[in-house]
Amino acid sequence: MSKGVQERFVHAPLPRSVPEGYVAAPIRASETGSLRVCVLVRSRGVKPGESPLVGLRETLDAKVVLGCVLDAGGRVNDWVELWVQDPSGLGQALAVYREAMSNAVLDARWIARVESLEKLDAAGSGLGTGGLIRTGLEREHPAPMFIDASRGVALDPKDRKSGAAWALCVDEGLLARKGVPGYATTLARNLYQPDLGDDTPFLPTDVADGNAMGLGPEAVGLNPGGGLMMVQRYCPLSFEEFVDAVGGVEGEGGNADALLKSIASAATGEVLRPGAGWLMLAAGESGQSPSARLVEALHLKLMVLAGAVASVRSSVATTQSPMLNLAARSFRVRLGENGNALPHLWTARIGLVMPGESVELPIPGTEAKYYVGGRGGSVSIYAPAGLSQVGSGRGWLRLRNVVAEDAGGLVIEGTLSTQDRVVPGKNDLLWLRYNLGPVRVDQYATLDAKGSMAPGEVRIRSIPQTFAADAAARLKGALGVPIPEVSFEILPLLSSPCDLYALGVLATRTLMTTPGMPLPVALDELFSLAGKVAIEHESGEELWVRLERAYMTEKRWAEALGPQVLAACGLKPDEAFEVIPPRLWMGVVAMIIRCFTGLGPDARCKDYGDAPAGGLHKVFDGVLDDLYALLVACRTLIVSDYRLNAEVRTVVRECMAAAR
Repeated sequence: MSKGVQERFVHAPLPRSVPEGYVAAPIRASETGSLRVCVLVRSRGVKPGESPLVGLRETLDAKVVLGCVLDAGGRVNDWVELWVQDPSGLGQALAVYREAMSNAVLDARWIARVESLEKLDAAGSGLGTGGLIRTGLEREHPAPMFIDASRGVALDPKDRKSGAAWALCVDEGLLARKGVPGYATTLARNLYQPDLGDDTPFLPTDVADGNAMGLGPEAVGLNPGGGLMMVQRYCPLSFEEFVDAVGGVEGEGGNADALLKSIASAATGEVLRPGAGWLMLAAGESGQSPSARLVEALHLKLMVLAGAVASVRSSVATTQSPMLNLAARSFRVRLGENGNALPHLWTARIGLVMPGESVELPIPGTEAKYYVGGRGGSVSIYAPAGLSQVGSGRGWLRLRNVVAEDAGGLVIEGTLSTQDRVVPGKNDLLWLRYNLGPVRVDQYATLDAKGSMAPGEVRIRSIPQTFAADAAARLKGALGVPIPEVSFEILPLLSSPCDLYALGVLATRTLMTTPGMPLPVALDELFSLAGKVAIEHESGEELWVRLERAYMTEKRWAEALGPQVLAACGLKPDEAFEVIPPRLWMGVVAMIIRCFTGLGPDARCKDYGDAPAGGLHKVFDGVLDDLYALLVACRTLIVSDYRLNAEVRTVVRECMAAAR
């Protein structure tokens, strides 16, 4: 799908009818109710090799396309995201990641993802987009789905010869009898015709298309492999678009205020008056005052940031796995349909639209839980150094000793020699794979970085592991023999503190960046400030006290990281501090600094594996407490006590009268 087609729906008011040149096709041939879940398909102008589906995003195990809910009159009741389970993306993942995956794991993760969204959407939670739509396809694999784009109808895939329907085969007994790889313990997926019993043919899902399934070349595959599905409300705004609009920054979608106004108008069905999105307005024709805009921008940004952190906490609490792929693109924003009850900016709800990618490695003989991200080694400003240090390579292995443990396992000691860069860190693991004749050996080992080794060599000691008798004998026989073609990957100890670090970067992006202060520069300034106040940590003073002293002694901090960066209001640092009290702003800066795992003594987590077992989500509790306290403090600037203010004004007038 071309970028322009997607932006038609991302950067425009959402229409209440299917746009010209598109059709809304029910996702199932049997979909005949008054409300139908449909997928949006381009009916004309599709170039050869181009998908007519409106793609929104892809993950390692899913593809997401735009859909809608149609009523009996053909009116669009709501726009939705259709999530389709698709394991083909795992081909981009690390080998060790794929080894830890199976269809059973993928299905369990999908169901946990749905449960997490349900918790976020629970009544009274105040989180999530309120948009998970239950179809029954979240837990039960549907029949393969194809669409006729020209007619806008769902097709019923049946074999041309037998007339039997296709389905995803999860019958382990049948797969074993036919010599086909099993479902639960592998990543292999095959379609079959259940009506034919043991006489059924098998069709691998990675080659399933309209031709192979008797539907013809015109059939568009929505879910050709019969993967699990999920439907949730579409969030039209990216997280960055929303915070830039609140800050008055013009984003990629055009003028930020105009963008928010157009989408809110489409949601409410009304033309919004100027400034309708804001709560605080100045009297007269000059519009919102700079001070009012600054205070409200702080509150709105803290509000959406708290929603993002809370959604991550809920996801990690449900899965008990870190995400390891958090970034600004992980979140999108939906504005509520409250009419004139609230300014539309205050109805924003945050959706966590990119699920976590981490998987726990099945490592015997260790109490520590090791997680690996699917795209290890990639560099992102939202990822701490530990995430990008996942390295891989090939080399030679010399076995020094094979030790039998009391528990029955074997510990292998040896030396790995490689031309690839190996920089072991504390608590890092090394995953090794090599062959001894016809026997393949997979093992996990710790690295000894202290020993005196030749360049390009590292000493290893494996975690106790049980081997078959033949493999154990071959390992002992290979002592002293260089083993070539050894594949390896370095696996750092990573957990939810990595996600906390990413949220710190997101907070910096939300609260500290301007067109003149891009995110890399703002982060560099913030890290320098954190290093300065860390020197005084042993004094026992609270972080906000040390920050306030730094701001008072060096003007550079106020100029670079003062509250004026919240919104393009034209205020200078000293003017901004008259609007946002220094104590409040120091609390904001302190909240961000504490998120950066390993940055210094003020960080909430000392390293990237510093998370309690069974309580990975608890690392987010501190930052949520900070955010909620900051929101309460900021709220007092927005909604003041009128009677108290009147009393203060009376006292001031009396004092001024007495002074005359």
